[in-house]
Amino acid sequence: MDPSEFTSGMSRRTFLRLSAATTVMIGSSSLLAACAPGSGASSGASSAAPDKVTLRLVTNHGESDAPYFKAVVQKFMETHPDIAIDLLDIAGDEFYDTINAQGVAQQLPDVWYTRTFDIPVYASKGWTTNLQPLVDRDAEEVNVDDLWPAEVAQMRWQGDLYALPYDFSNVGIYYNKSMFDEAGIAYPPANWTWPELVEIALKFVQKDANGQFSRWGLQLYNWSWVFHGLIMGWGGKIFSDDFSECVIDSPASRECFDFFNAARKEGLYPEAGAAPAGVDPFASGLLPMSFQGSWATTYMRSTIGDKFDFDCTVLPLSPDGKSCVSAAGGAWGIAANTKNLEAAWTFLKFLSSTDSINTLISEPLRSIPGRQSSVPLWNEKAGESGLPPHNVKAFSAQMESANAAPYPPYWQDYNNAWNNMIAPMIDGVTADGPDVVLPAFQEEVNRLIALSKV
Repeated sequence: MDPSEFTSGMSRRTFLRLSAATTVMIGSSSLLAACAPGSGASSGASSAAPDKVTLRLVTNHGESDAPYFKAVVQKFMETHPDIAIDLLDIAGDEFYDTINAQGVAQQLPDVWYTRTFDIPVYASKGWTTNLQPLVDRDAEEVNVDDLWPAEVAQMRWQGDLYALPYDFSNVGIYYNKSMFDEAGIAYPPANWTWPELVEIALKFVQKDANGQFSRWGLQLYNWSWVFHGLIMGWGGKIFSDDFSECVIDSPASRECFDFFNAARKEGLYPEAGAAPAGVDPFASGLLPMSFQGSWATTYMRSTIGDKFDFDCTVLPLSPDGKSCVSAAGGAWGIAANTKNLEAAWTFLKFLSSTDSINTLISEPLRSIPGRQSSVPLWNEKAGESGLPPHNVKAFSAQMESANAAPYPPYWQDYNNAWNNMIAPMIDGVTADGPDVVLPAFQEEVNRLIALSKV
């Protein structure tokens, strides 16, 4: 996703937090004018023709992606000489601080990057424009049928679209082929279940002389949006259909967490603090498999190098054979406070077009493109270098079965509660199991929901 919380052995948001904030300005406006909260058309716009519109675009992608955004913006301005784009990239948590401050002040940029789990948050606050009338008007050009259905569900609020896509991300399993070969263990099958993964993973588990685990079978992350897919695969549910309450505490959800807690105790994945600090255990060759995302291909290639051969495959199915794939993505919204809606809409359609997504996602091989029409190029680029993983198209293939899991308007509070209560259970920080943690978590989330309505 760019959406999302990922990148290497760390979350993408953590990766961005560690990166220096990068600013890239395009057009004639000054850096200070673009950075100033609430600045509208920047000071440089005075040099433009009187009828020329200047739009502010804010991204959250870092220095490495700057050339791709610059290319798209320049191409747009060449074909739309009446519209200038001021591009500002804000990396790390400063991005959210800026968006939240400008949202409250009704001084948001005309177009800005919004992860799909933030769309309901912004829409419910009235910060973003309801795009549905524009989408209906320009239906052929927008071509919603070309978007991933699961992402469309996440870009809606109260039935209407509030954003158009950038990328979409999910998680699969990367595996160290060299370790499998050395152990004489067959590679993961094309269609497998979580019990089968555990059976394979435990063959690699080792303990030291003190009986402590020294090697595990899988690198696992506790991200909420990813675990939602697992819960749904087990037959559970997280929210009521209208988001009025959290309903995560169910027999199916408890069974899901019991499965992973039991497997952790057998050595499936490290408890918090058990693995070497500051080291990516999979990329370093310490673990045979990693529960990792579609966005990680370029990271894996650069970090692993020629240390070992690796590949990737689809996420396992639940014990009942149901999809456990959850997805989240990056998208673009238009501020409700924009004074140039038609110009912003013209740019947004261009920014989310197949050609632009090819430039931003498929050609540099970022995460899965937000348009299905861009996937063939993404697959082509993934395979043309001859570098692993060779089965990278598994990520786009499993998107078709991804659970459509929209996010609630109280997502930020919910996710904070998850990190404080559910993640410690997954990581073995607390001895309490789901029979204790889930009721308490559900009660806390419902308390937060009630507070949000006051």
